Amino acid sequence: MIFKIREILWWFVAELEDILYPYRESEGMDPLWASQSIDVDDVSEIRSQQTAANDRIDRLQSEMIHVLSTLNDHENKLKEIDGQK
Repeated sequence: MIFKIREILWWFVAELEDILYPYRESEGMDPLWASQSIDVDDVSEIRSQQTAANDRIDRLQSEMIHVLSTLNDHENKLKEIDGQK
């Protein structure tokens, strides 16, 4: 019984959606996700992906160097505090 009620409500909402958003009327138009992209050769695409990956690696390396230097500074400060006691 509950399943039948859910099914009727689902059908009603689907029909209401078709009325409010009539995207089916323009059958000749493709959806946005199906639009044709500009032809890009494989070499330039691979080159751009490699460049993006190298940029990410460089950023991560610089962040890791910063974290290690900050950690080293904190360890040195702790050693100084322990040496003063």
